[in-house]
Amino acid sequence: MVKKIIYLLIFLSFLNAQQNCEQYFEARKEQMQEQIREYDEARQSLEAYRASFEALQKEKMQALMQKEADINASLEQIKSLKEQNERILEATKQNLQVIHDKTMGRITEIYAKMKDVAVAGILSEMEPDEASKILLSLDPRKISSIMAKMEPKKASDLTLLLKNLDQNASSQ
Repeated sequence: MVKKIIYLLIFLSFLNAQQNCEQYFEARKEQMQEQIREYDEARQSLEAYRASFEALQKEKMQALMQKEADINASLEQIKSLKEQNERILEATKQNLQVIHDKTMGRITEIYAKMKDVAVAGILSEMEPDEASKILLSLDPRKISSIMAKMEPKKASDLTLLLKNLDQNASSQ
């Protein structure tokens, strides 16, 4: 009978251990299910964050591409305006040259028809640079006749300027 009691005690302790194991496993199962729920929530949050991030990144990329397109369009417009300004500048330079040539032609024609004494008097009163430009536009015989009628100092100064202008023109 003692054996039976020992067996009974062993059996009861086994049942108790089995019951404790079942309780442990049930508690562990609940704990694991809770962790699974937490992981699922974290995964869903991560997926929502990823989708939100990708949408935001796509939106930012589109905005960046639009700004790049705007900048490129502005650069093209600036390039076009620059080319247009260069054409206008060149046309203006040509017009100014034509006006200058016509003006100098008229001035040359006027001074060529004037008496040498009158031209010598007028050029003596002008700035030396301007007087030398006018003299250069005249016929060499007319220049010599005009300079002969000038004061020697003024004629000397103009001769040096003419020499310098002539050297600059030939070196270009």
